[in-house]
Amino acid sequence: MKWLIAFLSALTVVVLLNSLDMPEDVASGKGNELKEVGKINLRNKQPELEVEKQWLKKEIEKPKVEEKVSAPQEKKTAFPVLEIEGQKYQLLGIFKQKMKPFVLLKNTENNLVKLQVGDELTKGIFLEKVTASAIIIKKGSDTIKFKLFERSDNG
Repeated sequence: MKWLIAFLSALTVVVLLNSLDMPEDVASGKGNELKEVGKINLRNKQPELEVEKQWLKKEIEKPKVEEKVSAPQEKKTAFPVLEIEGQKYQLLGIFKQKMKPFVLLKNTENNLVKLQVGDELTKGIFLEKVTASAIIIKKGSDTIKFKLFERSDNG
């Protein structure tokens, strides 16, 4: 039985190979030599194609857009800015020291200000509360809530 299966398999392979249509030069191995490709001289100017001419014509006809010079904009800081009575403060971070939270602010004169809950920022302005998402500043009877992770449009 094994011999019969082997014989039929070999016969099938031979029949399939004979049924393939191969040109005579491929089957005999003739004509497989490499032919030299025509050379292009890049120093000589090549004629422009019609598509190139149309594209160049459109580029020339394009009206040039005048650049508008705008006034220089204020440089935005990487840190959130808190403005209290005309004075700007940058919030550098919220920290904990011995389980007591405090905030670190930098004013326009580049002085660092460390505030714990109940400390006075300026006359009559106190840090009332520090949470994970905001700091609350008390100014007389008014409260200012400064949200930390507020979404901005970035420009």
